[in-house]
Amino acid sequence: MVQVLISACLIVFVFRHLDLGQVESLAFHPQRSPMLVAAFIAFNLSKIVGALRLNRYQRHAGIQISEGENLRLYYAGMFLNLFLPGGIGGDAYKILVLHRRHALPLRALVTTTLADRVSGILALLFILCLFLPMLPLPWDASTAFVFTLALAVAVIAAFVFGHQWLVKLDVQGLAGVFALGLAVQCLQLLCMGMLLLYMGTPALHYLAYLAIFLVSSVAAVLPLSVGGLGIREATFLFGVHLFQLDPTYGVIASSCFFLVTAFSSMIGSLFLGHFSLQSAPAKS
Repeated sequence: MVQVLISACLIVFVFRHLDLGQVESLAFHPQRSPMLVAAFIAFNLSKIVGALRLNRYQRHAGIQISEGENLRLYYAGMFLNLFLPGGIGGDAYKILVLHRRHALPLRALVTTTLADRVSGILALLFILCLFLPMLPLPWDASTAFVFTLALAVAVIAAFVFGHQWLVKLDVQGLAGVFALGLAVQCLQLLCMGMLLLYMGTPALHYLAYLAIFLVSSVAAVLPLSVGGLGIREATFLFGVHLFQLDPTYGVIASSCFFLVTAFSSMIGSLFLGHFSLQSAPAKS
């Protein structure tokens, strides 16, 4: 209930700073509806790749589950995340199902889920590092290069040492999950790009809006709102001031991204009854 209230307050606050006439003109373009379909497809492809990455972690932990079964469970967790903050509810559901079906220790399941979450955020931060030198920020080229290089090295180091602490993947395994993490974020960027294209966003501003989208994705992880609704929009409202851009494009695209997320997550409602929560004999 608190998260719903926070989301509602943030949405009201954000939209009070926008021209509602402009919002209406940008939000409704029936002739560009194929862009919305493309955004929906790109988002769901990102979730399919994300499920593949999670299953790599699970198999490393000894959880043998087919890709199809894992994908259905992944979508069921997405559906629960619509109503529970920060993705915690969906993760808890997946952990409970796997614990009871496979009688695996909860600690291993929690560690695997945490590694998957952290690797996703670090892949996002790595892509953001690549964006930094190309953004119109007030720094010279040499400063941008040094800062970007240092930040990228720090992200990769955190990825490698974090995995050594959590799941101890070998080099091939690390490269595999990192590549899948990059693919997830690139597909979500493609989804956002399709939404910006749907609204007729000026092409010169795409890079800045996409960079803010990456920052908003990190902010949306915080368990403060429903599915990041309100958090993403507020990030765009304030973030565009760095680039002297119109916040309306970013805010509307962000709200559309939430709708794409919500409609995609509804698919998971079809699979909730598929997974039995009856306990299997516990392993010692």
